[in-house]
Amino acid sequence: MQIRLAIIITIFLSYKICAQNRVLFYGNTSSICYLNDSIDLTFCTQFPDSLDNYDALFIFSSAESILNECNLKEIQSFLEAGKGIYIGSENWPLQAESKQLTKLFYAKETWGNFSTTEATTNAKSFIADEKKIDAGNSTVAFPLDYRLKVEAWVDDEPLILSGKWLNGRVLIDGGYSRFYCTNNEQLNAELFKSFFDFLLND
Repeated sequence: MQIRLAIIITIFLSYKICAQNRVLFYGNTSSICYLNDSIDLTFCTQFPDSLDNYDALFIFSSAESILNECNLKEIQSFLEAGKGIYIGSENWPLQAESKQLTKLFYAKETWGNFSTTEATTNAKSFIADEKKIDAGNSTVAFPLDYRLKVEAWVDDEPLILSGKWLNGRVLIDGGYSRFYCTNNEQLNAELFKSFFDFLLND
């Protein structure tokens, strides 16, 4: 009886752990590299009918968004359920979904074209305290907003920002090219992990 109970508890805990690590990568994902056995990743270029199977959504903006009104409502419901969303963009034209979502949430959008390849994290950032990180290949900034905390700066402009929206968590990143396979350094893998930790944390 005790052995059977132990097996049931093990299965339950295994399911719970897996259920907390379901992540969808959507959009311009063809160049993105990330490997982690503890994260169940799904890559797709077509937005799913439902996000119910996922706990975090990473959107890597493309040149043209195919997100429709139903998709936007699904994303808002996702956040209302307490889930996390990453909104990544790059220099033009890889900004379509980002602009669509940040206009909806904050009535603002990314701007600029920064060639600086190094960024600095903010003091007491969840990423790391005042640490140099890869900014990306050609990045954009997002305007300051009282609802968002700046996590990293590029040329004294906000590059990575975090905040809560509805009941969920939001990360805005203006330099997702740092996660391209060609830039896949250990430091970037650690940065990716910190993003997962932030978005999946209850």
